[in-house]
Amino acid sequence: MIRKSDSPLERYFSALESIAASVDGRSVSEIAESCDLPIATAHRLLQNLQHAGLVASSGSKRRDYRLGKRLLRLLHAGSDTAWLTISAQPILDRLANEIADTCYLARLVGHEVVSVAWATPSDGLRGYVVPGHTLAPHVAASAKAILAFQPQALADKALSGPLPKLTPKTKTKRKDIDKDYREVRENGYATCWDEMEVGLGAIAVPIHLSDIGVIYSLGTAGLIDRLTRRPVTETVELLRAALEPMIRALRNREPVDTANQRAVDDAGGFSDGPGTIDSRKIPNRCAALVPCLL
Repeated sequence: MIRKSDSPLERYFSALESIAASVDGRSVSEIAESCDLPIATAHRLLQNLQHAGLVASSGSKRRDYRLGKRLLRLLHAGSDTAWLTISAQPILDRLANEIADTCYLARLVGHEVVSVAWATPSDGLRGYVVPGHTLAPHVAASAKAILAFQPQALADKALSGPLPKLTPKTKTKRKDIDKDYREVRENGYATCWDEMEVGLGAIAVPIHLSDIGVIYSLGTAGLIDRLTRRPVTETVELLRAALEPMIRALRNREPVDTANQRAVDDAGGFSDGPGTIDSRKIPNRCAALVPCLL
């Protein structure tokens, strides 16, 4: 039994905790038993949660319930960046040395795309993406790689603000930006050539998380002359080769190494750097769902 049900909100949260504790989902009867609820009450709660997008059912005869896409995205967006940096850093370090240029991880926060971690090659400092920086939705490759896969309403909101023309090649007309987004969906990667600053380029790939969608992207940025020494398709393949370990790191299913895991444990606190959501604003009980979900 998870917790004595003593209020409607308590019952809803107990149901979510019950589902989060199961890897493969739980049936109505299992959730009712773990929450000490009548089956009819549990069924009604689950129907309401499903209608709100907080849980999803398997659709099979058994109708196992799992956490919904809306809740998973919310918890990812609300989590602090400390664990992201610790988990992703070894992967970014290896990738930066392989590509020989700056590599970075970006995340969707609300309707903005923010850089959250970066790495440079060990043979010299080349920094073009600063962590905590909001990336222009009409310019940055990492932003395009994420926003191209969002619902139309979210993309509209992301592009509703000023779209400054930073260089002669910057696209500011909505039809041109929408075309860029379509090409990202078709090609599976995004680029930025001379659009943010003359002489600088970037390539980014979306990170597809099951049950969540695309809220992260993995990219590389640098001088165009250096980035184009190899075909763009080869760089894209190098980025894609890093997706599997990056997805494991984002889901926190498998520590990158024991030293990093100790660092996660020791960190304890929360990061509220520029462009991120302060996890301390999420109640502890809700934040406690994150390790179960990811």
